[in-house]
Amino acid sequence: MLNDIKLPDLTFPEVKLGERETPWNLAPLLFRGGAATHTRRVAERITNGSLGAPQLDRIPLVTKIHESINGKLVGGGSFYSANASINNFRYMFTWAERTGEKITLESVEKVFLAWTDSLVHRQQVVKDLVQCSAYSKASVVGNILDDVLQRPFPLITMTRLRVPNRRKRARTAKAEKQNLAETFEFGHFLQDICDALPTDVVLRGALPVHIPLRRGGELIEWSGYSNWKSVLHHRANPLTDQAPGKQRTAQRKCLACFEAWESDGTLRTRRPLANKRSEAELLLFIGQTGMNFTQAHKLKLTHFSYASHLDGYLVRDRKGRRGGDVLFEIYREYKPHFERYLDWRRQLFPDSDDLFPLEVEPGRAFLKLPQFGLRYTCERIGLAFVSPRKLRNTRVNWLLRRTGDPDLTAAMAQHSKETLLEVYEQPSQQRAMTEVTHFWAQHDPSLSTSSAGPGECDGNPVPLRDLPKDVLMPDCIRPSGCLWCEHHRDIDSQDYVWSLACFRHLKIIEVSVWTPPKGQGRENHPAQLVVNRITDKLRWFRGSNQRRQEWVDEALARVEEGNYHPDWSRRINAMEGAA
Repeated sequence: MLNDIKLPDLTFPEVKLGERETPWNLAPLLFRGGAATHTRRVAERITNGSLGAPQLDRIPLVTKIHESINGKLVGGGSFYSANASINNFRYMFTWAERTGEKITLESVEKVFLAWTDSLVHRQQVVKDLVQCSAYSKASVVGNILDDVLQRPFPLITMTRLRVPNRRKRARTAKAEKQNLAETFEFGHFLQDICDALPTDVVLRGALPVHIPLRRGGELIEWSGYSNWKSVLHHRANPLTDQAPGKQRTAQRKCLACFEAWESDGTLRTRRPLANKRSEAELLLFIGQTGMNFTQAHKLKLTHFSYASHLDGYLVRDRKGRRGGDVLFEIYREYKPHFERYLDWRRQLFPDSDDLFPLEVEPGRAFLKLPQFGLRYTCERIGLAFVSPRKLRNTRVNWLLRRTGDPDLTAAMAQHSKETLLEVYEQPSQQRAMTEVTHFWAQHDPSLSTSSAGPGECDGNPVPLRDLPKDVLMPDCIRPSGCLWCEHHRDIDSQDYVWSLACFRHLKIIEVSVWTPPKGQGRENHPAQLVVNRITDKLRWFRGSNQRRQEWVDEALARVEEGNYHPDWSRRINAMEGAA
């Protein structure tokens, strides 16, 4: 009877899968029990008739579902979203058949609402489903049904499911430091793996491979050889001629098997080592470029060209037209490492066109995202695994803290400013305190403070070699010490000369009101050394050229008139009042 029924084509020819992957097909949804049957066996069960005849009243609904999903794919939609839609429709159809619901184009809205009620029950009563998963399943199916039913407003709004609370919580300064420290330590771990697994070690190195870690200890890799404990035992306890023959035979067989594995020198036995470095390189690449994991995984190997840009390179396809789209951007320091990886990758995977080949076995499905084996390696050595999402999130927030510019950070992270602030930005207690402090320092006159000293520096105090005995040590806190700092720099401007003259005037006041203590040999106040130092600077400015001479004359005239620089006026007025 099945041969007499003409069923519509419900396959997805746009989807390119691996050799061992089952092609996508919505035809099982037409058969009772088809949605619940494993995808590898459902075609056989349909052919041999064990699922019975197709439910003809489902054809209009399933056909429209197929048109909607396939249309999104053809329009450039995500393969992963399409796969999630198919899986969740299978869940809904399975539930409908188990509960006796008739699912057709006319009844699908009612079935959907009843199914979402069951998800709410599982979330709130059974508690085998979290709110995020329940809402995600329903929203994926509801989005397709909105297109199928041509609804004016989303079907998900009619359910009792609500968007999970995504309110962000501020992290303390300690938590932020720990997060960065974990990320840096994980980055060192990735670099250690890349450095320890060149081509010779991966294909021809003795097993096990010992990978030294800068965090201490080492990583021991047997390249997937499962019987390594027996090998260690036999190597540590070689049998003598007096041992039973069966034991000697078993030992020789065990060691011979391992030697054959070790000497193979191909990816058949060395794939675990190659995959380990490929995973490490992929994670380093994501940390450097900020690229989405899915995009990075889908990149293809090509002849890359590099164009200098700011402190890094814009990377394009050399075969593409001149001025073509930028594939990604990398930092200048990462380029030698990336080139080294490309050479390694071409030698180990000459037949693959993936930039980061992560083949656990031949015939890997293109759409299947890799499950990082490094996650279990990290668990084994007690190291926190930083997922690609966390890497990208940490990078974005680090850039945001460093630049303080959401527009620039959003452009570097390749998404909109709204996405940056709504999705990626993590509230920071430390950043908030800094911003509040800066705000009030600019708007509250009572809190305004001058810099440590007039001039510029890099914030790293280093005293001069010939520092006078009674002079304050530079500490970026007290202005006087700045005048004897290696990193202090004068500014060639009239405002700076005015600030110097006012600072000298303040120190002259300090000296004038000072009374030397009796019984001590000190005759001069330490501030006098500051006065002398500034006087020498002003003398240099005055004698260098005509323009600077006018600056000094103007500055001294302003001080004589009581017109003090804003950085010093409050202190000078307080000192003159005290005098």
